[in-house]
Amino acid sequence: MLGKKTKDHEQSGRTPARPGATGSPGTSVISREMTISGDCIVEGLIRIEGTIVGDVRAAGLELARSGSVKGDLTATGGDGGETFVIAGEVDGRVHAPKVEVGPNGTVLGGVDADEAKVRGRVEKGIVARKRLTLEETAVVEGDVRATVLALKEGGQVNGTIVMGERAASTEAKPRGASTTTDPVVAKGGEGAAA
Repeated sequence: MLGKKTKDHEQSGRTPARPGATGSPGTSVISREMTISGDCIVEGLIRIEGTIVGDVRAAGLELARSGSVKGDLTATGGDGGETFVIAGEVDGRVHAPKVEVGPNGTVLGGVDADEAKVRGRVEKGIVARKRLTLEETAVVEGDVRATVLALKEGGQVNGTIVMGERAASTEAKPRGASTTTDPVVAKGGEGAAA
């Protein structure tokens, strides 16, 4: 049947999918054997199984366990957007409305999202403007700012946590935070103030 067009092919105008092909129609795939040097801009969805040395901009993203990006990941489009699913390693920051870091996923430059769910490792902190869920296997090295936070037993945050309305502000330091690192010591007897 090589070279012959099927009736379905003629009507749809599309090439039939290859057996065993990964990704759905409209998804760009960077295979395990590929390494791309330079920024990658995709109008639709991208699945990365190989390596990209540069920033990636896409409407939605799936970074496979075998994949790595040495740069930032940024969502294009509106607030809704597709979820950025991270199962491999990102040596940069992830900026997307929805981010999910899998148990083997690692983000070395932090996460900036509306909603995030973390099962893996994130360094340099997380900003979640709506909701952040840290699962049992999550490890966050850095500060966390989240309007709503769900931290499951076993999940770790090695940094400051700011929640609620203060988390939505753009201040670098939480309001009311001390500018000194000296401990506060109360002196005096019972009921005495320092």
